[in-house]
Amino acid sequence: PQRGYKVDGMKRGTKALLVIFVALAAGLYMYLFAIPKIEGMSENTAVLEYGDLHVLDKAEVLVVRDETLFGSKKSGAVSYEEAEGTKVRKGVKLMSVDGGAGPATSTAIGGVTEGAGDALKMTGSFKANRTAVVSYYADGYENTLSAETMQSISRDEMGACPSVGTSLKTDRVAAGDPVYKLANNNEWYMVYWTKAGDDSERYATGSAVTVSLGDAMIDAEVYYAEPDGAMLKVILRSDMYYEDLMRVRKTDAEIVFAEYKGLIADSKNIVERDGADGVFVKQRGGGYTWIPVKILKETDGKCTLASGVYYDEGGEQVDTVDYYDEVLADPGAEGYE
Repeated sequence: PQRGYKVDGMKRGTKALLVIFVALAAGLYMYLFAIPKIEGMSENTAVLEYGDLHVLDKAEVLVVRDETLFGSKKSGAVSYEEAEGTKVRKGVKLMSVDGGAGPATSTAIGGVTEGAGDALKMTGSFKANRTAVVSYYADGYENTLSAETMQSISRDEMGACPSVGTSLKTDRVAAGDPVYKLANNNEWYMVYWTKAGDDSERYATGSAVTVSLGDAMIDAEVYYAEPDGAMLKVILRSDMYYEDLMRVRKTDAEIVFAEYKGLIADSKNIVERDGADGVFVKQRGGGYTWIPVKILKETDGKCTLASGVYYDEGGEQVDTVDYYDEVLADPGAEGYE
C-alpha cells in the first residue's frame, strides 16, 4: 500500500507539470500569433541608413552621330587595314579591294544600302576623308539622322530604327556595297522621351548628367528639352567615347541627373502633423514616438532626410532622426496618424 501511494503521487505530479507546460505553450502561441497587434511587436519597420538618392530617368535612347556611310566603287576581295573603333587621321587607308567579281549583295547589307539611298558616298581609294572613328557597322540611318534633323524626329520614327547596326565586314564585296562609316566621336547625342513632371529644373540646358549604358558610364549634358504632346522630348550631348558607340542605334539607359546624400527613407514612412513632416521612431522601451524630419529630396517614392539636427524656417534648431533609427514602415496602414 505504501508503495502504491508513492506511484499515485508521482502520476499526479507529472500530470500537473504537463498541464502547466501546455498552458504556457498555449499562452506563448496566443501572445505571438493569435492576439491582435501589440504595440512594438507586429508593425513592419525600416532602419534609416546613410546613402545616395539618385534623381533619374529610365528610357530607351536613340543615338545620333555625325557620320558618313561609304560604299565601294569596286568589286573584289577585301583586306582591312584599320580595326573597328580606331580613330584615324585624314588620308589613312582603311581597307583594300582587289579586282574581280564580288559576291551578290546580302539581304542585310542590301537593306543598309536602300536605307542610305543617294547619300551613300562612294569611294575607290578607301582612305579617310577626315579625322574620325572608323566603324564597320551600319544601319542606313547614318546620313538621315543628324544634329540638324534630330529635333524633328518623332517617337514613331525612332521606333522604326534598328537597335544595332549590321556588320559590313566580309571577304569580298560587290560594287555599290556599303563598306565602312566614319564618325565624329567628339560630339554625339542621345534622344529620348520622358513624362513631363514638376522637377523641370533638372532639364535646364547645360545641366550635367551621367548616363548608364549597360556597363558604360557616360558624362553628358542636357542639350535640348521641349514638350512633345504629353511627353518631354530630351536630347543629351556627350563627347565621351565608349566601346559600342558606333554599333548601337537604340539602347536602354538610365540618365542620372543628381545624387542627394542623406538618410534614405520611403516616402510612405513620412507622416504629417500640424504642417510638419515626421516619422514614428521605435523607442528602447517599446512603442513609437513621432519625430520631425527635414526632407532634402523626394523622388520615385524615396526621400533623403537630414540627420541629427536641422533648422526650421524660423531658424530654430530641431532635433531629428539619426543613423540606424528604426521607424514604422507604413504608419498609415498601422493606424498611426
